[in-house]
Amino acid sequence: MKTVLKLTIAMAMMLSTTAGMANEPKISLIENGDVKGLIFELDSQSTETVVKLMDSEDHIIYYEHLPVGRYAKKFNLSGLKAGLYYLSTEDPIKDIVYTVDIRKTDMKFKKWKENVKPVFRKEGDKLFLNLLNLDMEKVEIKVFDSSNRILFKEVVKGDVQIEKAFNFENAYEDTYKVVVNDKGNLYYEYVTVD
Repeated sequence: MKTVLKLTIAMAMMLSTTAGMANEPKISLIENGDVKGLIFELDSQSTETVVKLMDSEDHIIYYEHLPVGRYAKKFNLSGLKAGLYYLSTEDPIKDIVYTVDIRKTDMKFKKWKENVKPVFRKEGDKLFLNLLNLDMEKVEIKVFDSSNRILFKEVVKGDVQIEKAFNFENAYEDTYKVVVNDKGNLYYEYVTVD
């Protein structure tokens, strides 16, 4: 029975990942003489989707919460000085970062990075964690109380699907913090027990 449940959850995660990949952003570069720009298109699935453009010193040049549905934006990059810029889109499941290299005469995409986030689900005093770990790298999970004491710590490596359930039913009244460290990216979820 446990095997069937694990396979069902793994299939559901793969289907949600496939559906997410179908909605990946489309970016087109525009170059016409001195005019440099790009067109960014996305089918947003969540009201929590954000798009931002940042420079190499993490200064935010553009930031917008996207509505659910089709979104298109033309960015005029002609006024930016030569250097690296980062166009990112972030939603509750993943974030994608594109590196744009603007030069004096032209511009190009250098690389992009996709990061799948953990999914947290609360049911009463229980917290469920799911993370699709396709590269099977080390993931560290910790639980802290409000005094910043570590109550739980586990390092998982070599698992494609990481699943954890935390039961706070018999915990003392407090606010607890669950921290997931996935390749240096930190994700937090808070549980308050009254």
